[in-house]
Amino acid sequence: MINQPQPVENQKATHTVLLADDHPMCQDGIMSMLDGSEFEVVGVASSGNEVIEKVGSLNPDVVLLDIRMPGRDGLDTLSAIKKDFPKIAVLMLTTYDNPTYMARAIAGGAAGYLLKGVGQEDLLSALRSVINGDSLLSMSDLQKSLRGFKEHASSDRDLIRPLSEREREVLSLVASGLPNKDIGSILFIAESTVKTHVEHILEKIGVSDRVQAAVWAVRNGVVATNE
Repeated sequence: MINQPQPVENQKATHTVLLADDHPMCQDGIMSMLDGSEFEVVGVASSGNEVIEKVGSLNPDVVLLDIRMPGRDGLDTLSAIKKDFPKIAVLMLTTYDNPTYMARAIAGGAAGYLLKGVGQEDLLSALRSVINGDSLLSMSDLQKSLRGFKEHASSDRDLIRPLSEREREVLSLVASGLPNKDIGSILFIAESTVKTHVEHILEKIGVSDRVQAAVWAVRNGVVATNE
């Protein structure tokens, strides 16, 4: 009797993940969602500096990166990763549904911006997309969310010349720390146009520099800090 060949079970390709979060419960939850999938958590980091160190030693395919961490926040860590390891995909995973954070994530080169509480299938789908080179961050979606800022009663009431809708968009991005070039890319306008908007904003709100403008924006509700 001729023995029939046994079917060979397909082996899942494994993609490596570095998980960066300083909350043990979040770490456990994410690792549980990835357990049994094609994504293997090869390292966990709880601070920005630790992330940079482990990215260098582990060279993961994807970094799942929180925003609020000790030492160096996730957005600064993102910039450092993309500078030294441009081919590593970074997915921001945060509790902050904040357009200014999303803007910095876009400027820093993140492939996606996910909110904690995301379901297992959505998380896996996002990871699969970025592994394939896709970006989950849409500038048009960011523009829509920027226009969704709630008007704060005192923000324009105390100004002789109220800010225009475009000026409020520019100010919100200025407050996030972005330079004019990146603001122009996000809003699809020329860098020189951004510069003109910034000059008008400073004049209207009565401040002399971008730092003072950022403080004014936070105090008057132009920027959603989600503190």
